[in-house]
Amino acid sequence: MFKSRTPLMAAALLLVSLLTAQAAACPLQGASEWILVAPAGEGFSIRMPVKPEEQTDRVPMMGNTYQMRLYTGVDEASGLLYMVVMQEFPSVAGVLEPSKRLERFMTGFKEGLAKSMGTAGVKLELMPERDLDLKGHLGRQYTLSFAESRGLVRVFDAGPRMYVLLVMGGDERNSSVGRFFDSFEITPAPAPVPKPIASD
Repeated sequence: MFKSRTPLMAAALLLVSLLTAQAAACPLQGASEWILVAPAGEGFSIRMPVKPEEQTDRVPMMGNTYQMRLYTGVDEASGLLYMVVMQEFPSVAGVLEPSKRLERFMTGFKEGLAKSMGTAGVKLELMPERDLDLKGHLGRQYTLSFAESRGLVRVFDAGPRMYVLLVMGGDERNSSVGRFFDSFEITPAPAPVPKPIASD
């Protein structure tokens, strides 16, 4: 039920090494106003230094499909890649304890990401670092290693939705990474709307 398909994330990560190298060669520009990303009905808001590209997929679970949205942006001035993933779940997921729900989601997330990266011959490591609490929402932080790049991942459980925040090319010592993570909020949203799996 909690297996995550990650082809969209895999494609973004495959590009990060080239983008990071190109951006690192660019001179740093002054701080600009960050963009508020708060999509209607998705239950979150966050600030990003660049306007993100948006991708949508429907993930099959329990006979229906549920929305997955991916927001990706590369700040060429700093070389950092920012990503937010919103994944909806069936209401039955709410019967699980938040810690078990988060653990199952991340097991599927890691397996899917490793499988996608494995086909490209690139080693990927995602290691738990510490538990988090965002106004009562359970979360966890992970360190991420991908090829020569390093980054951080935070995941938060909000019942019918999981949120993954990812930064490649920096760590918490970078003020922009902190600004990105600290700006994230979980907001009220309607229940996810399942759609039937399309017949072939």
